Amino acid sequence: MEEPSLENHEIRIFKLEQSNEDIQKNIQDLKESVMINQAQSAERSKIMISQNESLMKQNERLSEQMGNVFNTVTSTREKESERTQEMKKLSTDTRMKMLTMLVGAGSIGYLVIDTVLNLFGK
Repeated sequence: MEEPSLENHEIRIFKLEQSNEDIQKNIQDLKESVMINQAQSAERSKIMISQNESLMKQNERLSEQMGNVFNTVTSTREKESERTQEMKKLSTDTRMKMLTMLVGAGSIGYLVIDTVLNLFGK
């Protein structure tokens, strides 16, 4: 082994200083890399939050539209039921009116024929 000398000592100090500078440079590079990664992560988070908000709004609109369709179908079925009941009632009323008219017309016809026969028969 060599004996420590003043010249050896200066070379070792220079190498240590170089090594220290390299380490400091590497630390600075790592810090910059971490800062860039943090900025990119923050940007990605903002994009994802924006996309999630957009999807939530779309889901709300779709849910509202589905609710409107459901209400329309339900009210249409209710109205259809009401219309069916009205049509049955109208049909029954019409039949009753026709029966009344037939009976009335038959009675009037009988009276007319009876009156004519009574006029000529007497």
